Amino acid sequence: MVVRCFTHPRARVYGLIVEGPSIRCAARLVSFIPRRQPGRALERPYATSHAIKVDYPTAAFFTEKRNAIQTRTKAEEKSPAISKELLQIARNANLILQDPSVPDESSVLEALNGCETYAATLVEASNPMRKATKEENSAASTLLSLDERPTKSDEQTESTILALSIRDKATERVSALAYSILCHPNVFITPKILTTYVKIQSLLGRPETLPQAFQLYANKPVPQAGTTPIRYAVANPRKASSAVHLTVANEALTAAIETKNLAICLDIIDSTVCTPAYHRSKILRRALVPISGLALAPLAAYTVASQLSVYQDTMDNALATNIAFAGILAYVGFTATIGFVAVTTANDQMDRVTWATGMRLRERWLREEERAAIDRVAVAWGFKERWKRGEETGTDWEALKEWTGMRGMILDSTELMDGME
Repeated sequence: MVVRCFTHPRARVYGLIVEGPSIRCAARLVSFIPRRQPGRALERPYATSHAIKVDYPTAAFFTEKRNAIQTRTKAEEKSPAISKELLQIARNANLILQDPSVPDESSVLEALNGCETYAATLVEASNPMRKATKEENSAASTLLSLDERPTKSDEQTESTILALSIRDKATERVSALAYSILCHPNVFITPKILTTYVKIQSLLGRPETLPQAFQLYANKPVPQAGTTPIRYAVANPRKASSAVHLTVANEALTAAIETKNLAICLDIIDSTVCTPAYHRSKILRRALVPISGLALAPLAAYTVASQLSVYQDTMDNALATNIAFAGILAYVGFTATIGFVAVTTANDQMDRVTWATGMRLRERWLREEERAAIDRVAVAWGFKERWKRGEETGTDWEALKEWTGMRGMILDSTELMDGME
């Protein structure tokens, strides 16, 4: 069949015209020898020595289009239902943000639990993609990629990019909603609310707001329920109740280490285990019972000594009581002192960060969690091989060494390194 081409008025087209913006994109020139017709000369203006042949769509063309549609559909199926769930989370958050009264803890936890559930959904949706990425980077897949035929990993590339872009937007939205709830002036941050918020940001991989959250937990004004307008009481950041629990601090530090953000790691350490509130909390939790025992030790020693003096007849009872009392106190005092020195000078748990010479034993015990946290950061940023330790360089490493030295600690003490004893 001969078709007159509008873009090539002086050419004749053989075949079928396929879809496209122009025949120029789907046609190719082939040599053509025009047939002599009676009564017509070859020198006519419209005669040409070339014709345009249009290629027919092959089966591979339709197969490629069908695979692209299926790949896009699979990507949409793998990505979570963002619209419905995010809208519900946003509604729950707006109920709290627009409430003129002080919301109770249960309503705030309900909104944050929705964010946590959706964050867990995002993590579950991203795991198959990470597995596919690892398989693509393996040695066997590298050898298989030499084949020119399309593989499943090639089909999953577009779906992975699409799903990752959707999850990134959802992650930003959920993180912003959770942070807006925490920063609302009428929301009183309880330990459960703080724990849930840290879990949300850890699942999402967004620890940038965790230092601000810890600061709000200790310094945010406390709204008074039942007052109109709402009155706010000044918070005391040095109270033991304002201390962040060690489990929550470790979870936040783990999330920051996974993102390889040194500034966030140091801010988390500074706002959790370095605060006076945490030191007071540690004294109340771990030193209150031993101190109370030492305070009651003289009374208990005198009672025991007076009873022991009855069972002897070599000296006066008062003298025997005094001798026994002094002996019991000396035994308790010396034993407690040796135990305190043993606890505060133990260094088996230290890996790369140790205390500087001259640090008081009391501060060593109070700040042990601070040293352990810095030790975790140093291990994460330094070489994994023990024989290469001490050779690290870079801006982050120098900043970490300086920050550690300002806190009365030493990073990679020479006498404690392997082969330097």
